[in-house]
Amino acid sequence: ISKYAQKTDEIGAYLAECMELSTELIPTSKHHQTPVYLGATAGMRLLRMESEQSADEVLAAVSTSLKSYPFDFQGAKIITGQEEGAYGWITINYLLGRFTQEQSWLSLISDSQKQETFGALDLGGASTQITFVPQNSTIESPENSLQFRLYGEDYTVYTHSFLCYGKDQALWQKLAKDIQVSSGGVLKDPCFNPGYEKVVNVSELYGTPCTKRFEKKLPFDQFRIQGTGDYEQCHQSILELFNNSHCPYSQCAFNGVFLPPLHGSFGAFSAFYFVMDFFKKVAKNSVISQEKMTEITKNFCSKSWEETKTSYPSVKEKYLSEYCFSGAYILSLLQGYNFTGSSWEQIHFMGKIKDSNAGWTLGYMLNLTNMIPAEQPLSPPLPHSTYIGLMVLFSLLLVAVAITGLFIYSKPSYFWKEAV
Repeated sequence: ISKYAQKTDEIGAYLAECMELSTELIPTSKHHQTPVYLGATAGMRLLRMESEQSADEVLAAVSTSLKSYPFDFQGAKIITGQEEGAYGWITINYLLGRFTQEQSWLSLISDSQKQETFGALDLGGASTQITFVPQNSTIESPENSLQFRLYGEDYTVYTHSFLCYGKDQALWQKLAKDIQVSSGGVLKDPCFNPGYEKVVNVSELYGTPCTKRFEKKLPFDQFRIQGTGDYEQCHQSILELFNNSHCPYSQCAFNGVFLPPLHGSFGAFSAFYFVMDFFKKVAKNSVISQEKMTEITKNFCSKSWEETKTSYPSVKEKYLSEYCFSGAYILSLLQGYNFTGSSWEQIHFMGKIKDSNAGWTLGYMLNLTNMIPAEQPLSPPLPHSTYIGLMVLFSLLLVAVAITGLFIYSKPSYFWKEAV
């Protein structure tokens, strides 16, 4: 919604398709008791950094539009990066059933162990988040620590949101950095396929707070990107966005941000999933290791732009043209998060879990509607299969007892003789 900062009168039309579909899918009798919330993320956080008034005007326009529908509108707000990371972690662990124990005969009569949770890796257009429960490790920076009590279990969660390191803003950063050493208004860029060309306005390049650190007066108003398709050079250029020159803690990710040792499995979603899903298709659905992903990206980047367009005619050019950069960026970012060949294998790229989208939105709704209890229910309902099994077992036992009783009653002399 941040893109409507200069055209807030168009926000209603932008939201209409989603809301009208919701009106059709939700029974009319449930409309007034169905809550509607809107959470805005990094795009709006950046807009608020530029102009708090503009951000407020966008949220006001959103609220006006959503109030016009027959639902119980509860408000629109900009959530923090820390909240975004936490909600993503809640979503995937809720959908994977990691907060509760499966019911079994053994767990009914004995204490069961807390299940190990998945970490969460989220990559959007403007920010990226990493969230997980560290193993026996002190979180040295209090601002990265969150405490949760869910289903009777306590969780100490590490989370950090890197603003400006989402896929789209990272590309703007790289372009702003590299244009400083270009010549004649032409940027030969290794992160685009050979033969690819695009004209970029300097005003657009410097139109985001994320590129301010690279901003300088240029002798032209536009420049031309010319792709050279060199993965190694692209990778090195991206790594220059990550400052590893200092770390005030025992261990860091990049930019001096504390990161405890990685632990357990991770679910990677949003742009992580969409980009990796494309490269998985390029690899003909084979399992992609870190080494394999590097090889696939290298080969993809080296293909001419004309050959690339011919090979993937159904993919929009905007996305197709950026896949070389996106693949190299994901590899670089996960390196920045300290993932290596072995820990890479613990990453599961997730689009959906049990038909629900992996992402922060479900966790946001679960939190706002208090659908995750702090304490484990005292008497959790038995699964349907267990209930049916118990009913069948008790029925058979009852029948057996009844038959035995009738037999004894009808022939008592037989049992007395046997006893004698």
